[in-house]
Amino acid sequence: MATGREITYSRFSESNPEDVFELSTVSIPQQVGSGEALVRIKCSMVHPCDIGCASGLVNGIELPAIGGFEGFGVVEKVGADLQKRFSKGQRVHVSATHIFGSWKTWLGIWRDYAVLPSEALIPVPDDIEDDVAAQIFVNVLTPLAMVREMRLGPGDVLLQTAAGSVVGRVMIQLGKIFDFQTVNLVRRKETASELIETYGIGTVYVHNGFSGSAEFLKEEIRKELGNAPIKFAIDAVSGDVGRFCLEMLDPGGVIYFYGALSGNSRVPVDIVSDLCRDNKSVKGWSIQETWLRTTSDDTKQSHLDEIWRFLSTRKIVLPAIGTIFPMEKIRDAVIASRQPGKTGKVMLVCESL
Repeated sequence: MATGREITYSRFSESNPEDVFELSTVSIPQQVGSGEALVRIKCSMVHPCDIGCASGLVNGIELPAIGGFEGFGVVEKVGADLQKRFSKGQRVHVSATHIFGSWKTWLGIWRDYAVLPSEALIPVPDDIEDDVAAQIFVNVLTPLAMVREMRLGPGDVLLQTAAGSVVGRVMIQLGKIFDFQTVNLVRRKETASELIETYGIGTVYVHNGFSGSAEFLKEEIRKELGNAPIKFAIDAVSGDVGRFCLEMLDPGGVIYFYGALSGNSRVPVDIVSDLCRDNKSVKGWSIQETWLRTTSDDTKQSHLDEIWRFLSTRKIVLPAIGTIFPMEKIRDAVIASRQPGKTGKVMLVCESL
């Protein structure tokens, strides 16, 4: 019987998530249900949410679980009800929490082969590279969904942290597409210089994660913006940086907190001053929980159509993948993905791209 590999975990570890993963050999499924397809996974991403799963911080995980949130593959077998929609050899994006319909549990994709429901499969256009298709959910759909939900457009100003991440870089490009201004916070001077050069923007600032530099930084940003109010902010860092963003919001503004890359998941909120007097809104946001569960399939498809169009016309260009690891090196891949200042996203491959 033909076999493949999968990366699983049977326990959580918030302090050392890299230690929970195990590579095992399993039989390749020979049968698929009428509404399913067997997909040969070619490559998959290592995202912060994958670390969150191994840390026990994500909903929908049933132990033992297969790791991996999203990736790219090729259809091998198609169920009877899907014959008109999918075919053998078709290129597809795959995800653990399927975009369409309503997901209940994670169907991890760090494996050679996966039987997945049709809702978890997104056909990939011929002109989109494999490594780009593998990351559209977290790195492209996340910022686009926030832009559309906030209704950002001409004259708006968005303050964002982690601007050097792929999500942050896509948000900068979306600002150019939809004509809103981004104010971008990064941790390192080298990253700030690279963003300024790559995207031709001037509003990039270094926040080192400590409150001591905050007042000077506020003055610099306000000087650059003039009278333009900051009504929107997104934060993936939390802690002192998240508090800084909340303080920078003008009255009536809204901030989406969607991560805690600093390792500190707490942001002080003054109920009287921030929320009551200044009427600021604080919202926790997750592409899996907040957006997928509340958005219609028609809207999801519309967003995907936009993504493919932006990528095809190169209005959005993703940075090159950083380090690529084989599945056998999953521990090294997880450790590498957590390193500050890394160049490019970390990817797992089941075969050569």
